[in-house]
Amino acid sequence: MRTTSFLPVLLAALLVLPAPRNAAAQQADDPVPQVTRTFALENARVVQAPGRVLERATVIVRDGLIVAVGPNAAVPFDAERIAADSLVVYAGFIDGLSHAGIPKPKEARNQERPKDPGNPPDAEAGIQPDRDARALLDPSDNSLEKLRKAGFTAAHVVPYGRMLPGSGAVILLAGDAANALVLKGDASLFAQFEGAPRMYPATDMAVIARMRQLYREAGRRQRMETLYAQNPTGLERPAYDPVHYAFFPVLDGQKPVFFHTENALDVHRALTLRQELGFPLVLAGLSQGFDALEALRQAGVPLLLTLDLPEEPKKPKAKAAADTTAADTTAAPTAIPADQPKELPAAQQPAYDPDLRTRSHEDVEAEKKNLEARQALERQKYYAAAATLHGAGLAFGFTTMDAKPEDVLKNLRTMVEHGLPEDAALAALTTQPAQILGLSASMGTVEPGKMANLVVASGPLFDAGTRLRYVFVDGRKFEIEAEKTTAATGEGAANPVGTWSYTVETPQGAVGGTITLAGNPGNLSGTITNDASPADEPATLDELNFDGKTLSFSFDAGQFGRISVTATITGDELEGSLDVPGLGVVPLTGTRVSGPDRP
Repeated sequence: MRTTSFLPVLLAALLVLPAPRNAAAQQADDPVPQVTRTFALENARVVQAPGRVLERATVIVRDGLIVAVGPNAAVPFDAERIAADSLVVYAGFIDGLSHAGIPKPKEARNQERPKDPGNPPDAEAGIQPDRDARALLDPSDNSLEKLRKAGFTAAHVVPYGRMLPGSGAVILLAGDAANALVLKGDASLFAQFEGAPRMYPATDMAVIARMRQLYREAGRRQRMETLYAQNPTGLERPAYDPVHYAFFPVLDGQKPVFFHTENALDVHRALTLRQELGFPLVLAGLSQGFDALEALRQAGVPLLLTLDLPEEPKKPKAKAAADTTAADTTAAPTAIPADQPKELPAAQQPAYDPDLRTRSHEDVEAEKKNLEARQALERQKYYAAAATLHGAGLAFGFTTMDAKPEDVLKNLRTMVEHGLPEDAALAALTTQPAQILGLSASMGTVEPGKMANLVVASGPLFDAGTRLRYVFVDGRKFEIEAEKTTAATGEGAANPVGTWSYTVETPQGAVGGTITLAGNPGNLSGTITNDASPADEPATLDELNFDGKTLSFSFDAGQFGRISVTATITGDELEGSLDVPGLGVVPLTGTRVSGPDRP
């Protein structure tokens, strides 16, 4: 009996199916829109926790909770169904330390110096532990949306300030009122080595001395309060002091001090204070944690690593193409023992010569390149800091305190490229901060009964082409619009605009058609057709992005799900792949047949 494969036929059908109107579009046309708090992410790849993956499962969300996860999860009749065949579901990210939702105060200029700068009022000196982050929240602050677009659904937030800015709160990154944001109040006491200008404590050493003084004074006041509460007869009533009272939960071990550090010296100082005074400590920042590994090992305190990374210096455009000095090398290092600095393979090491000496002005360029190579070597330490901590056996979460939300995914991928295992990176975004903040029972994994805080991505999170499609906060759905990218300019930059003839290679033969792109490299639109059915309406391209070299888009293939395409453009040639849900990835090639430089 003669048999034929359905694959070429199916691919042809997929490529010509027009994108159907989805439920959201139909509701938009309805004069009485339907509202539901029930969602079904159908047939997704679900990463329930680091190392626990369901290759094909449906996630059911109802009333802010995950109620079912599995391949046979029944879809409720009132659910908004989301075709997730080509999508990956993760637990929502948790920011271990942030200022999200708290407007940054304007810096006071020409502030008068206090009459007694050696003993200034506490508020002027930056000593405000009695301030509560909950009272400062603004649900309209755009930092909430920016962080949510980066995949974060909850955050431990603290006030701005100097030495002791106030107490922290755990919030959800969505809510119409300040009270609706708050999940857990009075969660921490925030501290940092930030002195006050022109008054005490102005230096790091003064901050340390003031911290010791405040902690011990608070301890004495707490003992006086205890004695008075047991038997007030004959005792003078203790005076109320809000600064000292703010330390009481810390003294009782019920509230940790989150100490933000900017360098290795800060780490050692914070650990010394903790050893002297005995308070529960969480260390955050740790940008130079690679230089304090042994101290961190011995301390055994919870850690939050910054998601901020040093940027590479920008070079003049005229030199960018021709300058191939070793200082630009950013390739990932091979794995080495965790207590040593991460290094690049010898062949890729920046050519830094520590013994280089210049003899005259004619050698200035050589000295400049040598310094650039040294900077590149130093940057590698920061890129590999997460891998170094992980290799030393130190678990950690992440903090966005110093990071730009729009750089978070890029910096995460840089950390992975420089040796941090993907499961460890995911744990630092989810399970580890949940544990540090006491939230493991409600979030951090994709399981029934947990809060519906979810991140839905177009592919594996740490792949370069992946972008976030949806974020769910407490069961509330937010669709993440694709950012319009500005295409690269100069030599080597491609222009994708035009009509492309493409071919998809399958085991049963080739399938062809055209891709038409209009607009400009930073703002594209387009369609795709199949030669087998030229009369059919072209399918519209969605999630269309171009970074100067790589083109990516998807289109709706109806009942077969959403097909994703990624391709590299070199001149008038296109090469990449097409990902068909349920069928896998097949190669795609193309040639431009018309465009800006072609008739």
